[in-house]
Amino acid sequence: MVLRTLLRPPPCHHLHGVRSFSTHLAHSKTHILLRPTTISSLPLGRVPLRRHLSTSLICRSPDASSAKPQSTSPTPPSSETESKDVSQPNESKKPPKKGVVARFLPATLQPPQNSAGSIKKLFGLAWPERRPLMLAIGLLTISSSVSMSVPFTIGKLIDYFSSNNPQLFMGLTPAMALGGLLGVFTIGALANAGRVILMRGAGFRIIARLRERTYASALKQEVELVEREPGVGDVMSRLSSDTYMVGESVTGNLSDGLRATIMATVGLGAMIYLSPKITLVMLSVVPPIALGSFFYGRYLKKLSNRTQEALGEMSQKAQETLSALRTVQAFNAQEFETKRFVGKVNKVLDLGMKEAWASAVFFGSTGWAGNLTILTLLGYGGTLVSRGEISVGDLTSLLLYSAYVGSSLGMLSGFFSTIMRAVGASDRVFSLAERKSAIPPAGGIPIPASAYKTGGVIRFENVDFEYPTRKDLHVLRGFTLEIPVGGSTAIVGKSGSGKSSIQSLLLRMYDPTAGRITFNGQDIREFNVDSWREIMSLVPQDPVLFEGTIASNIAYGKPDTPREEIELAARQANCDFIWDLKDGFDTKITRTSLSGGQRQRIAIARALLKKPPLLCLDEATSALDAVSEMRVNSAIEKILESRTTTSLIVAHRLSTISRAERIVVLEDGRITEEGPYRELATRPGSRFRALMDAQLQAAVSDQSALDEAVAPSQHEHSAEQVEEPVTPKA
Repeated sequence: MVLRTLLRPPPCHHLHGVRSFSTHLAHSKTHILLRPTTISSLPLGRVPLRRHLSTSLICRSPDASSAKPQSTSPTPPSSETESKDVSQPNESKKPPKKGVVARFLPATLQPPQNSAGSIKKLFGLAWPERRPLMLAIGLLTISSSVSMSVPFTIGKLIDYFSSNNPQLFMGLTPAMALGGLLGVFTIGALANAGRVILMRGAGFRIIARLRERTYASALKQEVELVEREPGVGDVMSRLSSDTYMVGESVTGNLSDGLRATIMATVGLGAMIYLSPKITLVMLSVVPPIALGSFFYGRYLKKLSNRTQEALGEMSQKAQETLSALRTVQAFNAQEFETKRFVGKVNKVLDLGMKEAWASAVFFGSTGWAGNLTILTLLGYGGTLVSRGEISVGDLTSLLLYSAYVGSSLGMLSGFFSTIMRAVGASDRVFSLAERKSAIPPAGGIPIPASAYKTGGVIRFENVDFEYPTRKDLHVLRGFTLEIPVGGSTAIVGKSGSGKSSIQSLLLRMYDPTAGRITFNGQDIREFNVDSWREIMSLVPQDPVLFEGTIASNIAYGKPDTPREEIELAARQANCDFIWDLKDGFDTKITRTSLSGGQRQRIAIARALLKKPPLLCLDEATSALDAVSEMRVNSAIEKILESRTTTSLIVAHRLSTISRAERIVVLEDGRITEEGPYRELATRPGSRFRALMDAQLQAAVSDQSALDEAVAPSQHEHSAEQVEEPVTPKA
């Protein structure tokens, strides 16, 4: 019954990193409103009403229910309460003081404080492994029973050899008794070996499942999770050390704890059977040890949380520095970065030393108490032997059992402290594995492939935006823009004007802080995120390649694409260098195997392969030479001619901007002017014209500087050719 309670599965919402849309509505404390106009206004053609009844539910708080839809930005389904929990914690209640890293994390990512609930979830991980674990516990019972029979057997053997009238159990001879003991010990050894194999195997499977679940949850979170501090390093720490500690505690430490419990129970029972008086003396040391274990475990849990946070900071620092190793070496900053990393290491070291001191005090005290108990037992037991109340063999058995029980109590103390340490790690793991994304990937209205082909418009309506990590910086203010389907729009402006943020909002990497983005009048936050992103392709300014082949990188996200389509996309993106490689499209590459221009062309081919209805280009040709840029622009222009692809271009090069049907000039998060290229380029006082003139002037200045640098060397070289040797005068 106890085992069944420990291994009982946790509630269903603990078993899924991201709950479904309908589950979230069932558990959230919000009013649920059904808007009939939402269903009727969907640009999705004829879709059964029953299908949309579950996807057209809009969650609103009681305060927001009376607000006008036009005055505030509509809230995406199943995300309002989540976003409030993540981005706007309750300021009226001051949260308890936590570690350094926890202060930077949203409420849903901070470790929970309920130890009982954490322990329940911790042992709930063992439920899928209940069969091998129950078999392992059975083998553990056998091996522990064999071990606990040793003191009793030794006592009887001592009495046998020291008695004037020796007798063995059931009249066995010494040889038969020793042979039987050898067989029992062999069974115990085999049972112990089987127990280790089953426990270890279950532990590794639990760790693997927990890592898979946590990693899958991390990929579903909003990008803000890894862009803020401590970022990727903290996530990596949770995936590696935290998950290992959790899995090890559920199996290995659970096995040790059960073994210690069995040994302590059997040992105490045997001691009571042999001498109740001595057993009472032995039990006097248990209460203070149990009390010390309780406070020691609580302290270790808090210390474990702080240690894991510090390890996350250390991992983040190492990853940040090593990923920028070229920059570090170029500026001779190795010593500087080493000192910064040593600071993170020393923080972990200081916390480790605190744990070492606490462990030294606790285990030193319990060891001293155990030895004192044995001395007391020897003195009192010797008195009982002299009185004839117990035999020498019984006293020997009692001493051995007391050592076993003392060792078991020490193991239980270690088990409790390790569980508390694992609870601290599990809080960090579960806070990520069970975290609900502010932009939930599940739920929402799916967009059929035909919806975009029927035309329509994408509209930014009075959008305000600021990055969650930079609340004081307003990126967009009252931004309103209409992008017709099938058209091409170029966004230009100075650095920091918010150009790339527009594409991030359109891809729903972030959501607006005010206003909304609509497609055919429907807020895009009401669409299913995956189906919305499926109609888009992005070519970022700094493209990323993954370890694998060139073909797998071009077909990223579409691994079953035929080789012919991959090669066609590569030709359209001017990836001629691939055919010059020895292994061609099967060439193995890493993140930095190719040059910047080659990586960018691979990224363009990846985007073109998708044949997207919406193509987002973020300085997509910035790393290309003039010839490659011309060919890539020509390929993109052919795609745009079909009028089935909408192009949103962020660029500064005239050759790219001039191909757009409409140009939008952005300054300080606001549109200052918009119109066709020729109109803006010829308009007197145009901001666009000023930007283009500045770009042309910079290009001319660079060329003049280059000519001036080259001219003297050419002049000196020509002078050396015509100069004749001078004959000195007599």
